[in-house]
Amino acid sequence: MSTAVVTGAGAGIGRETARRFASRGYRVVVADIDEASAGAVAEEITAAGGSARPYRLDVSSESQWDDCAAWVRGEYGPARLLVNNAGIMDTGGFTEMSAAQWQRTVDVDLMSVIYGSRVFARQMIDAGIRGHIVNLSSAAAFLPARYVPAYATAKAAALMASQCLRVELRPKGIGVTAICPGAIRTDLVAHGERAGLDAERQAAWRAEAGRVQGLAFAGPEKVARVIDTAVHRNRAVVPVNVEAWLAYAGLRLSPALMRGIGGVGSLEVADALLLRLRPLLDRIAK
Repeated sequence: MSTAVVTGAGAGIGRETARRFASRGYRVVVADIDEASAGAVAEEITAAGGSARPYRLDVSSESQWDDCAAWVRGEYGPARLLVNNAGIMDTGGFTEMSAAQWQRTVDVDLMSVIYGSRVFARQMIDAGIRGHIVNLSSAAAFLPARYVPAYATAKAAALMASQCLRVELRPKGIGVTAICPGAIRTDLVAHGERAGLDAERQAAWRAEAGRVQGLAFAGPEKVARVIDTAVHRNRAVVPVNVEAWLAYAGLRLSPALMRGIGGVGSLEVADALLLRLRPLLDRIAK
């Protein structure tokens, strides 16, 4: 039985990806910093007839990645699939966001991809496994938006890192894919921080923004299906939603146009939109 390691698998895209590969016959390591959520997903997979084990992992820690890889190899042998899904999205202007927020975003959204890819790629190479690594980038990697500069920067770097790794691992028979979803119904925004807000306003922003993200047309199961197909077909860069494809094409055709579009949106516009949407959100909640 082949082993798949999925990070951020306690909820959202990670959960659906773990479930999908378990249904494909993989033994899935459900990795998440929230040990209880990882355990619940592993139990869900097991109850459905699949094979899964929870594993607590702080993806921003290189040493924990080393320990994870050693544990996987000791328990099951070398992994055949790694899905670097865990991520965060803080919001705020480039200079408004603190250095700590920038560092946290880079550590989780970029360095975790590098740590995980390095240690599991080496494991695959040493074992001669023709495996696959999937890294979650974002449609934000194509759009220099004013309100998520740290997130967009980290995800763009993760996209380039994935392509560099793909070139390097191709002779080894190991595939690498970057997935760029777009707007998906997850808790990504609700779990992020907005620069410049006190605790009370922060909680209100998370609640409202999370409700808006809950209106997204596509759910995490769609991304899981795309990941499955991308691994099977060994694709390099895969936008998921229509808006992600449009941003991908727009950046290739006219970077200046994308900079113009990215300069239109702002958190002030988001606040005004939330105010207008509040009655609709309240009706949906009821």
